[in-house]
Amino acid sequence: MSMDKKIVKNPKHKASSPKGNESVHIFDEALPLDSGGELQPFTIAYQTWGRLNKDKTNAILICHALTGDQYAAGNNPVSGKPGWWSHLIGQGKPIDPDKYFIICSNVIGGCSGSSGPASTNAKTGHAYGLDFPVITIGDMVRAQARLLDALGINTLFSAIGGSMGAMQVIQWAVAYPERIKTAIPIAGSARHSAQNIAFHEVG
Repeated sequence: MSMDKKIVKNPKHKASSPKGNESVHIFDEALPLDSGGELQPFTIAYQTWGRLNKDKTNAILICHALTGDQYAAGNNPVSGKPGWWSHLIGQGKPIDPDKYFIICSNVIGGCSGSSGPASTNAKTGHAYGLDFPVITIGDMVRAQARLLDALGINTLFSAIGGSMGAMQVIQWAVAYPERIKTAIPIAGSARHSAQNIAFHEVG
């Protein structure tokens, strides 16, 4: 169930490939977090490519890595650089918008339009900053599920992602097995080793 406020379409982005459509979805209903807190309201910024078929069975969710964003294909409007997966998303490519309805959302806690430290805290009227709650992979996926609810998509044809995106894909398979037909996690795992955690701390 989704209690959404509005969907804002960006008129600069027309339905085309691989450019995509850019949207922002604002949810009034609180998002419970694994930390015990909640986000209310919360915002998800996302891009889509292709068209959802009549049966709504051709949706693919692209999950980005830690340093990624929703600009998986086309040009990033901030950096001007090609999307981070432009070699995979496009006509005649493995993730073809002529066949699939492709969705990529900026994770909550991100800095490309979804709720994060730069967002306004409704309780204070100021940016969250360091008061923004700790976000887990489970929280990211729970927010993505809310977005799919708002788009009227019950089942994903596939969820695909690398690194932190792969961890989101694994979480999708664990938390919502009935909502995902296939999962393609790349360069990710269900948990980190001590060595991996140490490398991330250095990073």
